Amino acid sequence: MKKLSHLLLVALPAIFLLAACGGGGGSGNVDAPAASSAQPETTAAPAISWYSTAAPLIERYCVACHRDGGVAPFALETYDQVLSKRSALVYSLEADTMPPLGFADLAESERQLLLQWANEGAPRGDASQIPPAELTGAYSYHADVRPIIDRHCIGCHVEGGIAPFPLDSYQQVQGVAAAIAFSIERGTMPPWPPTQGYTELAHARVLSPEQKITFLTWLAGNMPEGNPADYSPPELAQNLPQAQFNLKLPLPQAYTPVLRPDDHRCFAIEWPLDEFSYVTDVDVIPDQVDQVHHVIVSVAEPENADLYYAADNQDGSPGWYCLGAGGVSGAPLPRQIGGWVPGAGREPTPEGTGIGIKPGSVMVVQMHYNTLVAEPMPDQSTVLLATTSEVERPASGFLLTDPNFLRKGGMPIAANDPDARHQMTLPAWGLALVFGKDAQISRGDPWAFLTTQLHMHNLGTSGRVTLLRENGTQQILLDVSEWDFNWQGTYRFSREVLVQPQDRIKLECTWDNSQSNQPFVDGVQLQSQYVEWGDGTQDEMCLTSVYMTRPAKNYDYSYSPSVHIESPSYRQQFQPGDLVPLRLLFNNFQLHDPGEHNSAGPAAHTGDEHSGEAADHGGVFSGHYHVYLDTDDDTAEHLTAWDDEYYYQLPDNLDEGLHQLRVSLRGGDHHPLDIETIVEIEVVQSAQRESLALVSAQDWREQGASADSLADHRPKNVDCQANSWYQEDDALEVQTGYCNYLSLTQKSKVDIRAGDQLHLVLWHGDLAFEEPAVAHVAASIAGEVVWEQEIDIPSEAEIFDVKLPLQIEAPAGSKVEFHLHNHGYNTWTLLELEILR
Repeated sequence: MKKLSHLLLVALPAIFLLAACGGGGGSGNVDAPAASSAQPETTAAPAISWYSTAAPLIERYCVACHRDGGVAPFALETYDQVLSKRSALVYSLEADTMPPLGFADLAESERQLLLQWANEGAPRGDASQIPPAELTGAYSYHADVRPIIDRHCIGCHVEGGIAPFPLDSYQQVQGVAAAIAFSIERGTMPPWPPTQGYTELAHARVLSPEQKITFLTWLAGNMPEGNPADYSPPELAQNLPQAQFNLKLPLPQAYTPVLRPDDHRCFAIEWPLDEFSYVTDVDVIPDQVDQVHHVIVSVAEPENADLYYAADNQDGSPGWYCLGAGGVSGAPLPRQIGGWVPGAGREPTPEGTGIGIKPGSVMVVQMHYNTLVAEPMPDQSTVLLATTSEVERPASGFLLTDPNFLRKGGMPIAANDPDARHQMTLPAWGLALVFGKDAQISRGDPWAFLTTQLHMHNLGTSGRVTLLRENGTQQILLDVSEWDFNWQGTYRFSREVLVQPQDRIKLECTWDNSQSNQPFVDGVQLQSQYVEWGDGTQDEMCLTSVYMTRPAKNYDYSYSPSVHIESPSYRQQFQPGDLVPLRLLFNNFQLHDPGEHNSAGPAAHTGDEHSGEAADHGGVFSGHYHVYLDTDDDTAEHLTAWDDEYYYQLPDNLDEGLHQLRVSLRGGDHHPLDIETIVEIEVVQSAQRESLALVSAQDWREQGASADSLADHRPKNVDCQANSWYQEDDALEVQTGYCNYLSLTQKSKVDIRAGDQLHLVLWHGDLAFEEPAVAHVAASIAGEVVWEQEIDIPSEAEIFDVKLPLQIEAPAGSKVEFHLHNHGYNTWTLLELEILR
């Protein structure tokens, strides 16, 4: 997301379409009423006037943009300013083009009042009709912002809550406005780690794009409080049934947190029932709600109970220090059956299912205490459980990892490794064989996957759980791209996922063990060291969980492809002619090059000569996608591409205002799959950018494989003579007949800021080689590839003149690289590599 100042420009249209609707001046037929001072004193002010009706509504809905110095092309702050644009105002009200999507809209009664006022000659009235000041403003706290806070924030941000400050009053929100804006822009609040755009998860705690715009626009203005009577309570995030909890199990002893600010403590509670039973719901009543961060409730089998009881009080305090689900040495990891997170609401066991518990089992409760905003106090929280003797579908809940990870050296994470990765894949039939008995599932049976989770420790950076179907389809079930140990949870799929015996479950984990990512102890940062699997704070894990049942009768387990636009973001700002960076998330869909574009690569073209019913091939959806601008017509001009990251170039003559990019999935023959998604972007007037040289042609130096950020493109044998590349007229010339691979580097001349553009101009002559081949050329900054291209050989001469929006921050002196992997005697010239600001 852009910085706030940029984001607000994105959010504001250009602007309400008034300028394009005859807004250059007033109608010649308008008989403007005289000012009230010129009217006879005996004349009563009209009931619907500028002061009584129009001014409050226009100030509330329009002036945020239409003000002096605002982003709109003209102001609407005074009576005379509005009168001069009366015809445009009438048109916009009748056509419903204002306010735009994402802004508070007029009620129909308000729209009709404004129209009536304008059509009755726009009477001014007198100042005695001015309503109270607190009723005016673009967005107000009570009408627009308070419902968002109550819906998404109050669960944690209350007096005594786990959050560091309350947000349950107008004054409290005002006092931390900067912190709120920062968190919303970064996407860190509300906390919801899963990546949006893959398998849909129930009860997601996320702000919609419209809610973000509303909140940020209000925060950036004068934050009017508005009228408390305008407040409408929001719908709750989830409407969960009231469970009948029949077991109330407090922790065996009160415990006062010792480690600060985070103390993870586990407690063993004897299972109280003498008969086999099913747990159908779990909740927790925190004793000290201001210090209980989250709770994980698990159960260990009777044969391991003594090991858990023995772990208690070994360090002289109730329970034992633990991470994750609270496993102890010598015992298998317990089965997670529920948990609690403040403000998130509970995630009950899916209806009609339950996890079987044997008599003699032991319940393991992991308490995560956080004393950042509260002094440690004795806590004796209580676990609530609903149990029954029978369920429609018995379930098996278990933690899953690669058994090899648990062995000595089985999951190595080298010291100073910033991108350590491990993964495992296990067959579905194997999971059914080992864990399916409790769910009445055997090795050859299909089963339903209902909930899952991820677990790592503090070095974790990202993780993913994927279903690899036997037919080749891949469905990403859970993706966490920015791991945070303090915000873990169990996630339920909005729709159950059917797993066939020959399918596989894939788990991937990534860690950052670089020196800069090491924790601080007593103000001193620890040194990076070798890490592998373990229960300690400085150890690591890679776990997921599976909640397995028999498939439900008459349930629709079909699946379809999906596409989600991750970039550009909602209402992101661009200029005519800009390259819009596309970053797309696909699920149940395989991208491939359509046959007719094998040699040409992605291209824009007009017409859609192929049509047909949406269909998959052998159960696998595959193909490419089309990108359309401002049209529902599939035969219109569009971009055809088959990469999950690409660029869409806006026309140079594109009008200012809101525009829609539509991404449509296509089969191999271009037939629509009826799967598409849309994002709105904002186009603003082009502005002259300052040109800053990023590199100097004479400063390039060759680099070896160890320093090459694209070493995977490097051939086994590199043959590059010293005279094969050189400076000529402030450009870099490369003769590839004497150099099959070139990797050059130098330090950047200027700092790079998010929002800058990279301007690259690269030319090559006719490309030839004794056999068909592909050339690869790329540029990277601070280790991140910012542009790359594969070019078929043979091909005709071509010049690349591209302007790329940058989202990175890199100080002057950062590493810049130019890469060229070529075949044959060809000429390449890098003419320009600069920053536009």
